[in-house]
Amino acid sequence: MRVTEQSLSVVLPNYNHASYLPRSLDALLSQDRTADEIIVIDDGSTDDSKDVIARYAAKFASVRLLANERNMGVIATLSRGLNEARGHYIYFGAADDFVMPGFFAAAIKMLEANSRAGLFFGDAILVDGQSKRMLGVRPPVRPQFCAGFIDPAKVARLLRRNDNFVVTGAAVFRRDALISAGGFDEGLSSFADGYLVRKVALTHGCCYMPSPVLTWCVFPNSVSRKTSSESDRARQFLAKIEEQLAADPAFPSWYRETFLRRWRFATARLAVQEDPINRDLLMDMAMHTAIDRAVLNCILRVFGQQSARMFALGWLWLRLRPFSLIGLGTTALARYWTTIWFKIRSRTVRIRLRPDSGSA
Repeated sequence: MRVTEQSLSVVLPNYNHASYLPRSLDALLSQDRTADEIIVIDDGSTDDSKDVIARYAAKFASVRLLANERNMGVIATLSRGLNEARGHYIYFGAADDFVMPGFFAAAIKMLEANSRAGLFFGDAILVDGQSKRMLGVRPPVRPQFCAGFIDPAKVARLLRRNDNFVVTGAAVFRRDALISAGGFDEGLSSFADGYLVRKVALTHGCCYMPSPVLTWCVFPNSVSRKTSSESDRARQFLAKIEEQLAADPAFPSWYRETFLRRWRFATARLAVQEDPINRDLLMDMAMHTAIDRAVLNCILRVFGQQSARMFALGWLWLRLRPFSLIGLGTTALARYWTTIWFKIRSRTVRIRLRPDSGSA
């Protein structure tokens, strides 16, 4: 691969996703702005993943197969990919997700126009990996409603009200911004990419386009969900993040407490959504006072599971205030009207394309 100022590398970790790899690779290879190299790193798969990757590598010169000697985990594999990648820009994908048309072209165009930005990101459509049912769109609150650059000072202001803007799989990074931020911290486990994303945005700023660029397939056995669903691991994980945020000058002094509150809400929400409700994790993550414990215990005893979920989430929202209700509402409204507009526009185009019947 010839390294240029616009060269793009894709790093695609894989572990036992042979059945999803063709969909993911086909989507990457069909981009109108294709990647200069696609590094697929197999992390000790026991299925026929390496055979699938080898077939693509034989057919497409941009595809390169690397194999870990043993299973190292996704963060260590991402770190290896960052070291191996030679592109000026880098995209970190997932073998069970797939990108949407036009993603890379839009990303490179905006990053070239905003040389200060450390990354570009768009929206991600969430679907259940098993049922294919749509689960929602991320970010739940858009940082802004038009495409453009967000400088570091504005990133910090936005983080006071909302968070989780960037899904890593919906982002393209400037390589030197990743290196200057220290790369992936393996000690942060499944949050290593989220930490790095926030640090790059706070240090360099970012570009955002309010359009879907990724389909993110969510599975119940993912690393992040496993980490968040066990009380002991969740507490240890939270303590490590708290320590790291306190020690890193890239993050505002107020952010540590704000992040911990939001993370507790997110983990407690997962506990509430389990079937049955994970009572131990809910109490462990959501409790601050005896009043919290009393209210949640009452909700769990008095109501059926569906009603208990609704009332428990309402109480958690009031106590932990994870993000702006106004932002959530305006984002939902904007996405609704965008959908309506596309439907009207598509219908108009179909009418115009009908053969002329000669009648009025």
